[in-house]
Amino acid sequence: MLKLSRLFATQIAAQKQLWQLQNEVEHLRRENASLRAQNDSMRAGMRRCVTCEYRIDYKQRQNRDVSVMQHPAAGDES
Repeated sequence: MLKLSRLFATQIAAQKQLWQLQNEVEHLRRENASLRAQNDSMRAGMRRCVTCEYRIDYKQRQNRDVSVMQHPAAGDES
């Protein structure tokens, strides 16, 4: 009888742990979906932003790269 009650207790504990893990996975899935939606929204807003530091830096690097391609240094020509 004692063996049967230990088995039953072990089974209950395993089921409880499984239930807790399932709840945690569901919570993390909802959180992940929410964060992805926020990320997508922020990304769309940042694409439109013309004053953000990253946009200014990107534009400066892009303009520098274009000017280097259009006007190579005197020593670079073969």
